[in-house]
Amino acid sequence: MKFSSYNLKKELIDVINSLGYYDLTRIQEASLAKILSGKSLVCKSETGSGKTHAFLIPLINNIDLDINQTQVVIVSPTIILATQTYHFAKSICDRYHQISCQLFTSSKEKNKNISSLEYGKQVPKIIIGTPGRLVDILIRENRFKGSINALVLDEADMILDETNINDIIQLRESLNPKQILIFTATMKNHLISYNAKFIGAEEIIDIDNKVKVNRNVSHHLVNIKHQDSIDQLVNFIHIVNPYFTLIFASMKTRVVKIYEELNKRGIVCTMLSGNIDSRENKINLKRIRQGDFKIVVCSDLVSRGLDLDDVTCIINVDLPKDLDYYLHRAGRSGRLDKKGDSYIFYDDDKLDDIKRLKKLNLNFDYYVLRKDSLKKVDTINGNTKKVNEQLKKEIKKEISKVRASKVKPGYKKKIKQAIEKAKKNHKDKIIKKNIKEKRKSNKSF
Repeated sequence: MKFSSYNLKKELIDVINSLGYYDLTRIQEASLAKILSGKSLVCKSETGSGKTHAFLIPLINNIDLDINQTQVVIVSPTIILATQTYHFAKSICDRYHQISCQLFTSSKEKNKNISSLEYGKQVPKIIIGTPGRLVDILIRENRFKGSINALVLDEADMILDETNINDIIQLRESLNPKQILIFTATMKNHLISYNAKFIGAEEIIDIDNKVKVNRNVSHHLVNIKHQDSIDQLVNFIHIVNPYFTLIFASMKTRVVKIYEELNKRGIVCTMLSGNIDSRENKINLKRIRQGDFKIVVCSDLVSRGLDLDDVTCIINVDLPKDLDYYLHRAGRSGRLDKKGDSYIFYDDDKLDDIKRLKKLNLNFDYYVLRKDSLKKVDTINGNTKKVNEQLKKEIKKEISKVRASKVKPGYKKKIKQAIEKAKKNHKDKIIKKNIKEKRKSNKSF
């Protein structure tokens, strides 16, 4: 379905097309007409599916140009996401009737934000910001009167947590929105139902159904054999030479250490993290979008909703405690119709985490990272197909010795014993072979 098929203003359609958007994604197709009609919705769709434009386009279309008042407020959980949404909105607004939008995130720009709302000025029709900053300026500074058309809660599973919920309640009560929209990628079903009641949603749109992961991303497990993860990371980058890479670590201090070590070793990169100045994050993000960096080290905080073009490779030097964050990490690549790869570094002592991850119905292939190669193997433990085929033959041979034309008492037990015997003999052969090779190697010195 194309945007031109909907009841959007022609000038807006022309602007959307000029930006390269013609066909709707699934979430856009499912929600656009409903948002245009003013319905309050909860919308869940996988990461990278076009959720931001799903609400921006119809809400911009519905703005009344003759009313000098803020009509849309969009709440984002982090400064980086708010800034990203602002730039998406600005790219449309600058070409469409010069509708102004304003970013409310920085304490340094508080006076500028307040000034933009003064009586007698042309106020921004769209305001985008973080929960605390919006409450500070719109409510505590008493800079807003009346009601708005729409309140959007983006990445709502982060916004509606215990840290921000009081701010959201204040915004809802003070702004008195006619329409509230919740957008999320991973909110649990019971929370979706609860938050639908919280905002008075008329409908829940769940594009994911049971599929939570980005289907364009391939998932790979890389055994680093208990080697130093940063050494192995450098090794991986030299071997694979990925085009555009995001490297994720769970701890902010780890993000900084990886960033510093990579630069020391001559690998040009930058970082996005919650423990650096918001202005520095903005500068880094701008330079990344300009193509100045092809390797970015990230914390989990910025993995939520971050939209960077052409990310081909995700490297996880560790796994987050909340596995939903892994889905957000992986989803930074493979956006829209593009393909991507997500690699997870692990050791044998991390197998329990891998098992938990597999319960999310992710399909993995397996690699072992060596000094000068990334070798594909057939199992998580690194066994090769040749070894497995040989074991199968030995099991089959032992079973044939106990198999009879008629099933007799104890048959299953004998089969089981035959399989165990084959496995033991196979293991003994491998041990003897390794000992023999080691002795031979020692004699050569």
